[in-house]
Amino acid sequence: MRELLETKKLLDVFGAEVVTNAQLTLGTRKIGKNKSYGKASGLLKKGLFHAVSSNGKKVVFGSKETYGVFIHSGVSGTEKKRDTPFSYKDKMPPRSAILQWMKVKPVRLRSKDGRFKKETESARNSVAFLIARSIQKKGIAGLKYYDIAISNVYPKYASRLAEALGNDVSELIVIDWNRRMK
Repeated sequence: MRELLETKKLLDVFGAEVVTNAQLTLGTRKIGKNKSYGKASGLLKKGLFHAVSSNGKKVVFGSKETYGVFIHSGVSGTEKKRDTPFSYKDKMPPRSAILQWMKVKPVRLRSKDGRFKKETESARNSVAFLIARSIQKKGIAGLKYYDIAISNVYPKYASRLAEALGNDVSELIVIDWNRRMK
């Protein structure tokens, strides 16, 4: 079957705009004056992509980072349930990932009275364990960055996509008077 060329081109433009919008959604998470809330390295934002199938019938969105699906959908904790297919049961998030996040952010350790204290490997490991246990109990709230981006971008492209698909389909309909029916 012939490719839907016009539709494929427009889906590629649509996909690129959805990815850009999703990146903006990931980059705008903040609480108060903390502009970097929720993001550490920016790898998830940089790793978003789209791909249009070779026949032009499908556009797929994804992330190069394996944890992208968990940020998008969220994860239920052992004590707090969320509307997501993922959940922590008997395992906690890896402490190594928490330690890496603590270095990137950077997290400074405090004593019980609130003063900054000397950071030792043992103290960092203890705090990483406590953070991982808290994540296991509370889960992770999802940020449906692709859903938000598609709902923002699709209305702009809906009529253009329908027109492109109609044009491609009209090219598939051919009247041939020389052909005989068998």
